[in-house]
Amino acid sequence: MDYSQRTGRTRTGSLKDDRSYNRQRGVSAYRPGRGSGSNRYELRSRNIRFRGKGSAGMTRFAGLNMRAIIMGVLGIVLVILFFFLISSCVRSCKSSKPATSEADARVAAGLSDDLVEDFTAALDQGEALEWIALNAGEYPSEDLPRLALQEPAAIPFVRAYPEMSKSPSAYGESVSRGEVPMLFNWDERWGAVEYDESVLAVTGSGPTSFSMAYMGVTGKNDKTPADMAAIATEKGQNGGDSHTTADFFTTAAKDLGLSVEKFEPSRDALSEVLDSGTVVLAEVRSETLTEDSHWVVVAYENENGSVRVYDPSSPSVCSRPWDPSTIASASTGMYAVSIAEAEADAEAEG
Repeated sequence: MDYSQRTGRTRTGSLKDDRSYNRQRGVSAYRPGRGSGSNRYELRSRNIRFRGKGSAGMTRFAGLNMRAIIMGVLGIVLVILFFFLISSCVRSCKSSKPATSEADARVAAGLSDDLVEDFTAALDQGEALEWIALNAGEYPSEDLPRLALQEPAAIPFVRAYPEMSKSPSAYGESVSRGEVPMLFNWDERWGAVEYDESVLAVTGSGPTSFSMAYMGVTGKNDKTPADMAAIATEKGQNGGDSHTTADFFTTAAKDLGLSVEKFEPSRDALSEVLDSGTVVLAEVRSETLTEDSHWVVVAYENENGSVRVYDPSSPSVCSRPWDPSTIASASTGMYAVSIAEAEADAEAEG
């Protein structure tokens, strides 16, 4: 008996049964290729589904991973929100602090308002002075950079000078008779005006002092230092060690409705003139009140007999009382400035 009879199947029947069995199992079947006689087989894909305990475990494991991923993402979002809320609170807390702690990043926080302002002013001056030093070549002469070194109060003016207008402007403030305003040479309203081969900021003590005296005696504000400088220049009386000659005050007085009389400097004479209710122009020597010879106004006498000096080139001189004998000994000449008699009579009649 041959093999096919022993198994009870024919070869054909065996092959068909095997194909049927394979299809039921979902296994890909190889079929002989058609073509040029070569033995080729075509692979058919079938979806294979795993069932049983192993496949259930895989499903549970995949579900577990997905839940873990979702929880991790939520955790990250919560952490980000937490830090965002903290940073927002910090910013809001900072904004609610007093402005003094953040007034200037160059100054330590927690200082008093006055100390912060003082530091800020000093630091601003330092930065301006550094700029002046680096750009000193932009100035018409060395007078202005030197002024910034000699007088700290003039540093802002010197720093702004290259860009500022060189034309004068009106004083613009009210004045009262009997009250002498304190003016300085480097005021931006007139400091950049040319005078005696420089500018009023440097050489303007005469015109500025005469303007102060005029405003205090008359109560008018129509003659600024620039106006006085123009008169002195027109008359050729700008010059000398103090950049303005003494003759300027006496010759210009008549046109301004003033009386200017010279007297010998002394303690007693100075006190007597001030007691009469007038003001005094004084030319002081170099190396006395300041390094250079210049003009000042002795504005009034204090109750204790000391005097107040309005020096248009030095705020430090203006800030303290002076013994009249010190001012008299420093002066080469003194001039009493008052309303002219004709002007006084006209006012009385009016």
